[in-house]
Amino acid sequence: MPEEIRKVPRPPNTVVVENKCEGPKHYGVRARVGVKYVPGGNPQPINGGIIGYIFEGRFVPARDEPAVSGPDSRSYGAAAFAKRESADFMDDLLGIMDIDYAMRAYVAALLKVIKPGIKAKRMTTEYNRTFVGHWYPGVDVGKNAMTELYRRIGMDGTVRAAFSAARLRRVVPGHHLIIDGMLKEDNSSVNDLSGFSFKGRVKGIRNISVMFAYDLERKEVICSEVFPGNEIDASAYSAFINDNDIRSGILVTDKGFPPSKISKELDERPDLHFITPLKRNDTRIKANRMMEFTGLLPGYDNGILYRKEGLRGGRFLYSFRDPEKAAIEEAAYLRRLNGGFDNGKFAERREQFGTITFLSDVDLRPEDAYAIYSERWLIEMVFRFYKNDIDLATTDVQDDYTVIGEEFVNLIATGITCRMLKVLRESGLLGEMSFGDILDDLSGVWRRTDHDEVRPGRDAKGWVHPFEYALDEMVVLDLAQGTVKTEAIKGVLDRSERRRNPDKPPRRRGRPKKSQN
Repeated sequence: MPEEIRKVPRPPNTVVVENKCEGPKHYGVRARVGVKYVPGGNPQPINGGIIGYIFEGRFVPARDEPAVSGPDSRSYGAAAFAKRESADFMDDLLGIMDIDYAMRAYVAALLKVIKPGIKAKRMTTEYNRTFVGHWYPGVDVGKNAMTELYRRIGMDGTVRAAFSAARLRRVVPGHHLIIDGMLKEDNSSVNDLSGFSFKGRVKGIRNISVMFAYDLERKEVICSEVFPGNEIDASAYSAFINDNDIRSGILVTDKGFPPSKISKELDERPDLHFITPLKRNDTRIKANRMMEFTGLLPGYDNGILYRKEGLRGGRFLYSFRDPEKAAIEEAAYLRRLNGGFDNGKFAERREQFGTITFLSDVDLRPEDAYAIYSERWLIEMVFRFYKNDIDLATTDVQDDYTVIGEEFVNLIATGITCRMLKVLRESGLLGEMSFGDILDDLSGVWRRTDHDEVRPGRDAKGWVHPFEYALDEMVVLDLAQGTVKTEAIKGVLDRSERRRNPDKPPRRRGRPKKSQN
């Protein structure tokens, strides 16, 4: 030990030790914490922990490393929103697999929602940046850990089936299940699930098919399954019904889907029904005079006409005509003629403009039949979000098992997103702002980690340089307590309310006048 190091003034009852590491911590200072008596020998001192270092000719006390327990503030708003809407997903995951893998899947789904387009290599960064890492510490979401998670879940069909069963048990009796699918681009060269679909051949890319079951009333995805991209739609429907043991609900399908393809599944499940649109040249439409409407559909302002007819074998036809859509179709038809007008053909086509006819095996009120199919735009919106806004359209893994496993996590992320969209629609925010804008606003709401209470007060301590309008959005979504203060958010809510109630007068700006009494 160099003499000049030993002579540096330091606290009493200490000793200088030389560490192996080079740099400012090379000469450590340990406290003497006791003495060990040795029979027949001299007492031996007992050294304690490092209390400082000798550096640049002086004693420097040891201090805690920065952020030794993690960041003292994190992004709070979007994480709190996603966490609140997803508690039962975590419960179902914990009920079917090891806790480490369950929490990794759940946390990954939260991060996919909070940070649209996030890749596996960036998950750890987002995990540490948001309150997700504070609420669920010690979860490994690194790239290698996520690849292992995807592969293991993809290899275990029993786990995936158990999760689907748990989600299906949560479906309320009487709710309608919509079953549909989407194509997802996957140009990987090492997995067998990637195959040229009909649409893929046109575009020159390969796809995988993801089939979904969607609860119409709750407006959320329930379960899903991955199929090769060149899988025929009808066989995918059949396999999806059987694999997930779907026994009740109404399957809402595309034009041209033949119910005969799933007749066995329908016969074995008396509570499982279908409703499917017919092509306009289907002979059953004319044979049953479905264009001779018998009534006006209640509950619609645009004068929708309907007709309902029973068929042999317990099936029913439902036809509807929307005059607004009819006018649009007629104008588009005439624009395409380029002067070659034929009144006979025009009269024949004109009868079909704005019409749609459904075939079903269940006896419904006409208004219910129309509502079931007209609400299908909800799942189409989810599909568009699934492909674009949440940026899950291109697979981020390499083999069959990891593709299947990633889609399992994507299912959870999509389910959480559905719930968030529903809350935002009901709050009135979504009518004036996009989902992405709201998510950005909420992600900008930061909070100190030592103030992690649920529904903190809008004016409480713990916020980190918050935007006032973002705090107002938190209040509207019941993520924070308090009242809306900014004119911007008050205006958003007022316009949303006037859309729902057109007769309500607009809100006057500024503070209300004091009462004269």
